[in-house]
Amino acid sequence: MGVSQHHRWKEGVARLRPLALGGAALALAAGVLSVGAGVGGAATRSHHYKYKPITNYPAYVGGHGKANPKLSPILIGAVNQQTAPDAPTPLWTTGVKVAVDYVNQHTGGIDGHPVKVVYCFIPTTVGAASKCGEEFANNRKITAVIAGAIDLGMTAFEAALKPTKKPIFWDVSLSPVDETYPYGFIWWNTDAYVNAPYGAFAKTIIHAKSVSLIYPSNVAAEVTQAITVYAALKFAGIKDIHKVGYTAAQSDLAVPLEAADVAHTTLTINVSSGGPNCSDLALSLKALGLATKVKVVTDVPCIAPTVAKADGGQLPHDWYYLTAQSMPGSNTPSLTTVAKAIFTEYGKGPVYADAWAEMGISLITTVDKLETQILKAHHQITPTTLFKVARAFKGPVLQGAPHLDCGGFSTPATCNNRDEFFQNTAPGVMKRLSTWIGPAKGFKPPRQRS
Repeated sequence: MGVSQHHRWKEGVARLRPLALGGAALALAAGVLSVGAGVGGAATRSHHYKYKPITNYPAYVGGHGKANPKLSPILIGAVNQQTAPDAPTPLWTTGVKVAVDYVNQHTGGIDGHPVKVVYCFIPTTVGAASKCGEEFANNRKITAVIAGAIDLGMTAFEAALKPTKKPIFWDVSLSPVDETYPYGFIWWNTDAYVNAPYGAFAKTIIHAKSVSLIYPSNVAAEVTQAITVYAALKFAGIKDIHKVGYTAAQSDLAVPLEAADVAHTTLTINVSSGGPNCSDLALSLKALGLATKVKVVTDVPCIAPTVAKADGGQLPHDWYYLTAQSMPGSNTPSLTTVAKAIFTEYGKGPVYADAWAEMGISLITTVDKLETQILKAHHQITPTTLFKVARAFKGPVLQGAPHLDCGGFSTPATCNNRDEFFQNTAPGVMKRLSTWIGPAKGFKPPRQRS
């Protein structure tokens, strides 16, 4: 998911480990949290999960009411590529801030302790990322770090933090280096895996014989994802694939669409982080007279006002969408009722359905759940105890994956490789086509970038 695309999508939405544990702590890690089926194995056996969304957030975190201001606050570091003109996910920070207010007012903070977030933003340089890592490393009160979707400087950031063994938690990661951080947890999906389920979707749900695959060729993260999608399609048994790139600034997509032979393939996959290229695709298909003839599947950030505007005020009818979180329009009560009410309470109502804001509130709330359970078990929150408990956590994640398998993949920070797919069947209505579908059995994404 690329930098320039995310910035333009934002505009459209706005106008979106120290020492080893002793026996008692090991027992905590094994027994404090619920156990579910591991994703790594389950993904090879079934395309579907039954999942009941969580609607009782205080019960999920493990507390209620206001945090006790007399207790010492628990600090969490939060890093995001926030202040650059092309910052990928600035609304993630909005979600985090709303979540902090919410848990301190409604879930008793962390076992009564107020939650305090120390923010550090990366503008445009690797040096700034390194400085953020050093700041969090040197602050002994910070035992956990949460990260937005950052595609600049994470190698330097993680190098500075790694000697402290402090865990980093992501929702969706944009950088392959994140997957290799030994104390990391990517709960929703990774740059490598996030689009891998397109292969199984095309083969088992659409029954595609041929695929047109288009993507922004000048956005590094989306190039990586397109390479993964191509490999996943091949692995699933689809041989006829037309892969064509275009520049992110290109608005008329007629030429790449024709080069990808969209008029004659079964399915068109648009690898995208959202924004104008989604509406550009809709408008270009109209101009070619193919709007009602081409099956399109794309990523959830394309559910934005800019796309609806391009199609007369509504999202393109019958397009399909891949998502790793609750889908706006799907009537998922944890999003349409609970999350919407929380964002509204803190003056951010219109933001509730933004994919990245949704991730921000989910991420910090789930970290608070783990830390609350550590304290309730009468243990101290340290990087080591938190890592052990997080590694044992099998889900569910608020607004995200129902099952996790942290440590079950070839890269240590990867916890999930599944997505859901929906179809826009009517204005404002999303029909669920699959529940947490994974890649085809045995698929491993190619490693393209370091």
